[in-house]
Amino acid sequence: MTVSRTTLNRDIKDLRNQLDEYQAEIFSMTSNGIKLKVSKEYEVPILIENFVYDYYPTQLLAKIEKRANLKLLYEELHIEAQTQVQFEKKLTSLYLAIQDGYRIEHKIPFFPRLWDNEGSISRLINIFEVIIGARLTSYECDYLLSPLTFKANRLLSRELVEKEARNNYQVFELVKKKNTFDIALDFKHIYEQIKYHLLFLINRALFHFKVPTILPDNVVDQYPLANDLAVLTIHVLEKKLNVNIDKVEISYLAIYFEMELEENKAGTVQTLEVAIVGQIGESVIRFIQHRLEDIFEDEIAVAVFKNVEQLDKQNAHYLLIFSDKPIRYYDQATPVVRISAAFRANELRNKLQVSFIEKAISSNLCEFTYQRLHSKDGYLCATEKMIRSKIKEGSLNASFLKFWKKREQQGSNVFENGIAIPHVMDNSDNERILLSIGVFDSDTKYQDRRVRIVFLIGIPQKLNYQLNKVLTQVYDLVFAVANNRDIYNNVLDYDQQGPLTQITEGI
Repeated sequence: MTVSRTTLNRDIKDLRNQLDEYQAEIFSMTSNGIKLKVSKEYEVPILIENFVYDYYPTQLLAKIEKRANLKLLYEELHIEAQTQVQFEKKLTSLYLAIQDGYRIEHKIPFFPRLWDNEGSISRLINIFEVIIGARLTSYECDYLLSPLTFKANRLLSRELVEKEARNNYQVFELVKKKNTFDIALDFKHIYEQIKYHLLFLINRALFHFKVPTILPDNVVDQYPLANDLAVLTIHVLEKKLNVNIDKVEISYLAIYFEMELEENKAGTVQTLEVAIVGQIGESVIRFIQHRLEDIFEDEIAVAVFKNVEQLDKQNAHYLLIFSDKPIRYYDQATPVVRISAAFRANELRNKLQVSFIEKAISSNLCEFTYQRLHSKDGYLCATEKMIRSKIKEGSLNASFLKFWKKREQQGSNVFENGIAIPHVMDNSDNERILLSIGVFDSDTKYQDRRVRIVFLIGIPQKLNYQLNKVLTQVYDLVFAVANNRDIYNNVLDYDQQGPLTQITEGI
């Protein structure tokens, strides 16, 4: 090997550290090389799966015709693509292990068999054996079929799942005993909420399966008590099962505990709709709903869709769409954001705030325009041109210009971060809030303050409940622009052919 001794020693040291999770060790003998030793038989194919599979020419093992039959069976049984990939990796890994003489002859510790060995499962096993070219032990079948136990699916036995969920309560009672937090918690109720998630979490941990990360790292920082309870649960499970559990699982458990801590909050009347699209867990959906209700009190209703096709059938306008992956929606005024945005309060608030204004624009409660300004005109001259243009269009009457000039004499409408907010009463009898944004091509100075963006706001004399609410949202939007550099820059680069919601892209 054209590798230096230093590099080889460093890499082997790193490998030893990684193998700790699998309770496996590398033993070396001078002049004889190194040998891998494992404490559990079923860990051998898992090590091949996680350390060798991606670098091995697995296509050389393919039995095309037989695997084609397996593909047909996957489709017949409606097995998800992700689970199919896991099956393929386990088939190849077990094949390589058997070729080297490693068999799984003993029960996989703590692993529950959650299917009936007949019908569809029996057909899967028969094809597995044909592809591997060997009669499999029942425990090797457990290894191959284990992906079925990582999440809910139709091939699992309802009775066996319920039985195992009842058995796991004994483990969860250890969490209750070790709980030292000064807060009243109904652990039986908590367990009813998380028992299925906990069941699948345990199985994922036994086989070192990493769940996809859709939650941001800081979710644990936002809910310290819920996080502490989740960490306690993970520690209890790791000690009881003698396994290492992926830290990502802590965030998902924390969501369940946070839901329990908020369970007693009063219900609210919801009016505005938000959509959630994708294969999203019930806990995450509930968490997002609570988060939205916390931020916007009684204004949010959540509609859940498993895929884009279901969403499109509704042909509805939503304030916001959460998705686990990028999607396109017919209504370009409706922003689509990743699920993780729900766990970043400022980002979520800003996106929803802009969506509120977009909704007001489409409902004719807000008249919105955008234009470019020349810095050579200066703030006063450019703003006057904006107003005269609106008067000419009939959006404002002549008194607006007089009121604005008087207001500028009384005090400056230029604030921090290059933002100016000329706002006065509009006597034009238009029942809407006027919002016109003007952006200078470069900074201009006014009364020793720089100005780059002008928010011209016209306020009707008669403000009903709806218009007063829109006015508040417009001011909130201005402050969001002033306080968020990304939104600020998006306003500078605004495309007048697109919706207002473009200003929150990338935040």
